Amino acid sequence: MTAQQIVDPSRIEAELLKIWEPLAKENKMRASLFNLIIFNKLSQRTDYIRKIVEKVVEKFPCRTLFISEDSSAGQNYLKTAVSVLFPGATENAFACDQIDIGVAGANLHQVPSLLLPHLVPDLPIYLLWGEDPSQDHPLFEPLSQLAHRLIFDSEATDNLPAFAAKLLDLNEKEGFEIADLNWARTEGWRDLLASVFQPSERREALSTLSSVSFVHNSRTTESFCHLKIQSMYLLAWLASRLQWKWLTTDKAPFFTLQGAKNRVEAQIQTARHEKLGPGTVISVDLTWENHHFFAARLSDQYHVVKVELSSHESCDLPYHYVLGQTATGQSLVKEICTKGTSTHYLGMLRQLRDQKLC
Repeated sequence: MTAQQIVDPSRIEAELLKIWEPLAKENKMRASLFNLIIFNKLSQRTDYIRKIVEKVVEKFPCRTLFISEDSSAGQNYLKTAVSVLFPGATENAFACDQIDIGVAGANLHQVPSLLLPHLVPDLPIYLLWGEDPSQDHPLFEPLSQLAHRLIFDSEATDNLPAFAAKLLDLNEKEGFEIADLNWARTEGWRDLLASVFQPSERREALSTLSSVSFVHNSRTTESFCHLKIQSMYLLAWLASRLQWKWLTTDKAPFFTLQGAKNRVEAQIQTARHEKLGPGTVISVDLTWENHHFFAARLSDQYHVVKVELSSHESCDLPYHYVLGQTATGQSLVKEICTKGTSTHYLGMLRQLRDQKLC
């Protein structure tokens, strides 16, 4: 990344051209597959959000427009800066523009009009909204109206049912494509469970599930403190797909649900894993009739799980399943690659909204 250069808002494009003049002589190519708008309030999470944006640029060169609001500033201001990001390493032949906008107070209303001339025409626009969308903000509507796809991170919310309700309204009432970084972080586990129950005899066994248990990482950081969300997503996803009814929702982390044939006792537990991201699901435990399924991450290969499936009469050979790397930013990469809105995700959100699961 080139050093940031503070510029007058009217000089953004001119200053970017100046930066590119020497880079062009080094055979660097200016590349952009889409526009990525990022909004966040300056906080301990800002550096984390910048890191995940850098991961996106490594995979997909794009023009990034990073908006940071200082809600604690004692004065109004609007500051802009420009730089060039190099995907992966400076020797990469491709590079892309980054425009930073710092804003506070009454100057917030100027941001959409400042942003508009710097969106690359005829390219998709993605908005990563780094705050809780269920909390009103003057920039949310004008920025979302520019975007082809809205991407959120449920880690930003203190009220998961309200978060779910807002996203459902955005999709069902306003027609937005929506995505969620925490949902993407559960993809490996969802794929594993789908593959385990793919055989017809096991699909039938789903109706007799009697207990479900998830264990997630209890390690907190400055950027992550809502650690049970990924486990709640998996539980609500199962409930949605299997049409379970919630009998108790006020005794978290213990829940009772009504399955097709019997009650299901569910629980969410914690363990500490230093190499995993906060809240990352560590293991899944399912029991039905005389069968038991257990999958847990390996301590020395945390992106790989050991899968065990047994019954009172037999025990399948354990095998390893690769969940995929959990590197910072990969969830955003996945959600940018995805088109439309997952029907499974919408079903899961309805469970969270309707049962007021927190």
